[in-house]
Amino acid sequence: MKVVVLNGSPLKKGLTAQLTDYIFETIDCEIKTYYAYYTDIKSCVACKYCFSHPNECVIKDEFQTMMKDFDEADLVVLASPLHFSSFTGELLSTISRLQYLFGLKYVHKLPIPFKNKKGLTIITGGNDYPTMFNAIKNVDSLIYNHINVKEYDRVLVKATDKYSMEEIKVQYAEDIERVREFINKSL
Repeated sequence: MKVVVLNGSPLKKGLTAQLTDYIFETIDCEIKTYYAYYTDIKSCVACKYCFSHPNECVIKDEFQTMMKDFDEADLVVLASPLHFSSFTGELLSTISRLQYLFGLKYVHKLPIPFKNKKGLTIITGGNDYPTMFNAIKNVDSLIYNHINVKEYDRVLVKATDKYSMEEIKVQYAEDIERVREFINKSL
């Protein structure tokens, strides 16, 4: 199985990466990780080039390589700390380049070129209040729709400012096991 991870954390070894690694440590798969803060992927500039050139983006950078990896992936993972109830700014900037898929689907009336795949959202949030993940659920649903993800799951971890990774493993053991089973169904 091929997995593409879009990691929105500025910390390559931070809690988001640790949790992602922990989830996948027992799963036999090939993982390619793109760290939004360290890739050469610029934001969408709303030039609408993709509206007149199907399946193309005017900006040539690492995004084209990432899209090839997306195409080959069985599972796409969106992993990020929660910033203002959403993904980090850098990850949203990277994701903004999926605008060309909007053009493909709604302007050109063509199918999204990716095979059906699964998605997994991994969010770490420092705070702990009841509605803190409401907005992110809408955002990831839209993203998955644009990249032809038909089935997805989430691990939403609260109060990461209070707990160590070891405590999180215990507190979220059921959620972690659930998403491992979800991932393994793809094998």
